[in-house]
Amino acid sequence: MERIGVVLDFFNFQNAVSRAEIEVNFQELLYYLGDLEEGRKLVDAYAYFNLNYTTENTERLLIEDIEASGFLIKRKINYSKEEEEYNFYETEIIIDILKFVSDLKIDILVFGSTNTIFYPLLKTLRDRGVRVELISIENFENEKLKGIVQGV
Repeated sequence: MERIGVVLDFFNFQNAVSRAEIEVNFQELLYYLGDLEEGRKLVDAYAYFNLNYTTENTERLLIEDIEASGFLIKRKINYSKEEEEYNFYETEIIIDILKFVSDLKIDILVFGSTNTIFYPLLKTLRDRGVRVELISIENFENEKLKGIVQGV
C-alpha cells in the first residue's frame, strides 16, 4: 500500500483552474488520489493559503469549504507588501513538505502548483525515492516542473 500526501499551493492552483474554466470538487479529488482499490492510501492533504491582512476575512468561507473537503489548512498572513514576505511563504511550504514526507513516510507526493521555486524540492524528493506527481489540468502544467515529476 503506497502512502500518499497531497499539497496544494492553493491560490496558484486555483488561478490555473479558473483560467481553464474548470470547477474542482476537492473532496472527490482527495478520494480519487487516495483510492484504496488502486493500492493508494491518503495519509494527509494540505492546502496552503497566502493571505494578506486585508483579505484574510474575505477568504474565510473558501478556506472553511476546502477544510471541510478534507484538507488541513496552512495559512500565511502577510502584513506587508514586501516580496520578502512571499518568499517566506514559499520557504515555509518547502520546509513543511520535507518534514511531512519524512515524518509520515510518504511514498508519493501529489503537488498542485506551477511555481518553479519548488523545482529543487521536487527533484530532491524524487532523488530520495519519493514518487512526485503533479496535479494536471489543461494549460496548468509548468514545463520545468512537468519535466521532473513522475506522474501528471
